[in-house]
Amino acid sequence: MPLITQAPAPETAGDQAGPAPSPAKPRLGWLDALRGFAALAIVVEHYVQVVVPEEFARLSGRFDIGSYAVFLFFLVSGYIVPASLERRGSVRGFWISRLFRIYPLCLAVVALGAVTWKLGWYTDALTPLSPFTVEHPAIAALGNVTMLHDFLGVRGAVFVMWTLSYEMVFYLLVASLFVLGVHRRSAELSTAFALVAVLAVGAFPLYTLAHDLPGLRRAVLVAAVVMAVGLFAVMSRRRSLATVGAVVLGALALGLLVGNSRMPGWFSMTILATMFAGTAIYRVEQRQIGWVRCAVALAVTAPAILYVGGRYGENGQAAPAFQWHWVTTMLATWGTFAVGIALRRLRMPKALTWLGSISYSVYLVHAVLLTALLWLISPTPVTSLSLGTRAVLGIGFCAVVLGVSHLTFHLIERPAQRLGSRLTKALDRRGARRTGLPE
Repeated sequence: MPLITQAPAPETAGDQAGPAPSPAKPRLGWLDALRGFAALAIVVEHYVQVVVPEEFARLSGRFDIGSYAVFLFFLVSGYIVPASLERRGSVRGFWISRLFRIYPLCLAVVALGAVTWKLGWYTDALTPLSPFTVEHPAIAALGNVTMLHDFLGVRGAVFVMWTLSYEMVFYLLVASLFVLGVHRRSAELSTAFALVAVLAVGAFPLYTLAHDLPGLRRAVLVAAVVMAVGLFAVMSRRRSLATVGAVVLGALALGLLVGNSRMPGWFSMTILATMFAGTAIYRVEQRQIGWVRCAVALAVTAPAILYVGGRYGENGQAAPAFQWHWVTTMLATWGTFAVGIALRRLRMPKALTWLGSISYSVYLVHAVLLTALLWLISPTPVTSLSLGTRAVLGIGFCAVVLGVSHLTFHLIERPAQRLGSRLTKALDRRGARRTGLPE
């Protein structure tokens, strides 16, 4: 996520729940480079999976490029998202920025998926919208609006949107910890999530809140109401109400994470452990915590993630053999992030920073474009095409994705972010006039 900073807002419960914000800093090029690299890796992984399936089957048992890229994204989010909140010093400003950062492009891509579906430009191999979204649009829309869809049984409207649910859980926890004044416990939280993944690997139920459509509707409605109430409270000017809101949002995030996930519990725990590990690294760099504290956390978190992912499968059960490809994948993820940190003081090539700036568009847009590509290829079986032809087709596909993403970034993402920034400043000025503070 881009680093957006602003001057502190008036002293209120929801706006001044932590330390004073730091001075604004320039955009971090190395994070852009990592983000862009991860987004492009996901595009390549999905293309190979559906267009070159024989090579994907051969390679996936050795290295999981999808998990590599996704966990690299999570490390980057863990590093920068809390920094964005704390430098801003405003919970309200943080949520406004998240709203205008995530939702406009999501709506545009889901609309593109709906048009693609309506025109029939897809095959059964990969649909532009999830079947549940098509069959139950109202409840799917509400579930996706919360961005907790992967924990509510409705799934993402577009198949890549599952990661946004984990991002939202992280946002909820980060904002709640900030309001409660314990946001610098990142190292301890990373350790805790990693240990829970190992020690309670078999204790996580899947979708316990809803086993049928009526139950699913209730779960989505209750979650949406609780989230709305919690967000309203956490942005309140009354500290006591903001504290209640923080507890409510934290409980909602943890409750869904532990008791109603689509993915096995160990996987969800490793994601949160990874994100808070990224935050701990940021805090060491900013001298907010000591390096020993962070080193101890990483010494527990990293081996725990390697062990639990190698020992257990996607069904939550013990794998028949240790999955060494998980170990190589996670080591590559952390190694790439370490290289990024080592190079952080160097000026990144413009191509990499540009790719990082459009990475969110790349991540979402390619999913719908890939469904259309498969439709264009059909009815010819992809395996009947030569590897050379599919390689050239893949290069062309990536070029189209980058071109379209450049447009969506400039036409949708940037205008939305500017609008969010103007709204935040307007609310800050209004609050300053009410309290009599200088603007």
